[in-house]
Amino acid sequence: MRYKKLSILSKRKNKVGQLPQSYIESIQKDQLKGKIEIFKFNSENLYMDTILDPQDISKLESIMQKIDKKYNYIINIDTFPNNIIPKIIKNYIDIDDFIIEDLLNTDQRIKFESRKGLVFIVIKTPVEYDLEKIKQDQVIKIYEQMSIIATDNIIFVFQEGIEGDNLDPFRKNINNLKQNSIEFFVYYLIDLCIDRYLAFMEDIEDKLRQVEKKIFSQEKFDIEEIYFLRSNIGIMKRDFINILELVKTLKVSYFSENMKYYTQDLLDHAYKMLDMLNNVDDFTSYLMESYISMINSKFNESVRILTVINTIFVPAIFIASIYGMNFENMPELKWKYGYFFTLFIIFSAILFSLAYFKYKKYI
Repeated sequence: MRYKKLSILSKRKNKVGQLPQSYIESIQKDQLKGKIEIFKFNSENLYMDTILDPQDISKLESIMQKIDKKYNYIINIDTFPNNIIPKIIKNYIDIDDFIIEDLLNTDQRIKFESRKGLVFIVIKTPVEYDLEKIKQDQVIKIYEQMSIIATDNIIFVFQEGIEGDNLDPFRKNINNLKQNSIEFFVYYLIDLCIDRYLAFMEDIEDKLRQVEKKIFSQEKFDIEEIYFLRSNIGIMKRDFINILELVKTLKVSYFSENMKYYTQDLLDHAYKMLDMLNNVDDFTSYLMESYISMINSKFNESVRILTVINTIFVPAIFIASIYGMNFENMPELKWKYGYFFTLFIIFSAILFSLAYFKYKKYI
């Protein structure tokens, strides 16, 4: 069985040399799928609406035209990246073509950008961390890119329309959180992503413990399990270094003093994740070394057994070779008890060798 790698980046050969706008135009309308959710709220009221057909763009446009400054909005666009929705948004908030390109390319680096009146954040999050499903190649994509555009009273959340939504906890808790600021919801969305990583990491740790048990109990298992886990730990480690940079930048460039405890909470989770990744990375190296040592030990055991067997039969082979030389002047050949005496010598040598190896604990 081949193990699926938790790949993040897609090939960009066909995008080399193209301007942002040219790539935007290459997205087709018939590729739209997923849904659009609108949460409109203040400390007292909460209104929710869902566009199940993302091609029903007129409804989104109507909502954008009626944006009320007295309310905060979270608009979750959980669809395949397309050029139509960003262009509608561009009519109401000041986003440039470079942000639109980043929204359409779902292979962006985790980052933070600040523009006049808005911030743009790109982060990755695991949408499926059932390792059994991943190994059996039942998962289309493990990581999902989440792009966030935050203004004074609106947060746009762009997802890829992948099953296994990261925002389920947000939907459940929105009624209890509606009194919070836009800054808080930016924090909350990033915290959800980090929590998903932590849950993913716990599953990987459990899997590694199972692998360790199999190695030392000498159970049969697939060595690709270790390669699968180790290669993807490297991907997560690289991304979490970027997440840590993102949180530090948000602390300095975006979050207000009122958010300092929330920011510290994100930093604590990010550092915890990096510690877990470092520990698990070391643990996978230890498992690889243990597995190789176990294989070498089994090989050495086989060689030792073969050497002992060969040594036991060396006297018998030597004696048999002497009496197989067809010389005529060999007195024992005409001796009445020569055959039995020869057998006695052979078995005595074998028994002596067995006793010696037993004494030395070679067998």
